[in-house]
Amino acid sequence: MSVNTLKESNLSKYISDVLDVETTIIPLEKQLLQQLPLYIKAAYKVEETTLYGQRVCLLIAENQEDTQTPDKLYKQMLFVSEKIELPVVFVFDKVISYNVKRLIQKGINFIIPNKQLFIPSLLMDLRKTPKTIPQKAEFLTSNAQFILLYHLQKGLLNGLTTQQLSEKFAQNYRTMNRAVKCLEELELCSLVGGKEKKIQFTAKGKELWEKAQDFFKNPIDRIVFTDEKLTNEQALTSNINALAHYTMLNDERKQYYAIDSNDAKTLSVETNKYAGDNVIEIWRYCPNALSDSRFVDKLSLYLLLKNSNDARIESELEQMIDEIKWLEE
Repeated sequence: MSVNTLKESNLSKYISDVLDVETTIIPLEKQLLQQLPLYIKAAYKVEETTLYGQRVCLLIAENQEDTQTPDKLYKQMLFVSEKIELPVVFVFDKVISYNVKRLIQKGINFIIPNKQLFIPSLLMDLRKTPKTIPQKAEFLTSNAQFILLYHLQKGLLNGLTTQQLSEKFAQNYRTMNRAVKCLEELELCSLVGGKEKKIQFTAKGKELWEKAQDFFKNPIDRIVFTDEKLTNEQALTSNINALAHYTMLNDERKQYYAIDSNDAKTLSVETNKYAGDNVIEIWRYCPNALSDSRFVDKLSLYLLLKNSNDARIESELEQMIDEIKWLEE
């Protein structure tokens, strides 16, 4: 692993730990990056992430010894934000204590991994040991939603410990523990047993699905467009195309594809933020892990399309759900 990759991994982990959200850091969209002048691209590694549904540009200082004055940083922050129409956050390995105070006074967004996160644009000010009151979950986190959908469609997870879940889905223990706690807080599962607590969902099959309806999120994190067609190895078929496969609905010429954020990083096709013949949906969790075919799973598809105003789509979605054979113990 390169030094830059390691830094990004540490940054992602720090943000995830402090804000209790899943965070993926990716290069800033090519079309946006092209709008920035060379001096910005020379001074910073320009990345992006999503925090609570808001895309954020990260300017990661390449030369930590060449710290610019807060006045210059403030002007750069406003300039870049205006250019790409996204909040801008500086990332530094370290900042002299008196400069930290000056950055805060000027309202500059910044992160010093493992020390402080200050993003007034998003009303966040968290120190190394923040004293925050834990808030009860209101919606399923991405990993919690994935676990529930897996349990309903792919294989029953009752009786597994958090450690076993983390090994099964190749996630670290902390991430899986947050997901299980989320399910527990929403009363969709309980933890039973002695020292090694095991997950036990509080309902079965369709009853569990209906019980969770108010807590699900749309699987899509963001979309991009492309004029190219993707292969089955690159992405799953999604949206209307998938619904047409599962039901009697007529297919559309426009193609919809689903991938997760990790696959999006390595996807070798030209994309555009605003327009294209086809749509690439970047999901909050891995669609492939829930599917046994080249189409996205039925439950995620329902969550993706359930707010459609098209009566035909609504009818076909309900029919699709009614025909599901639910896993039961």
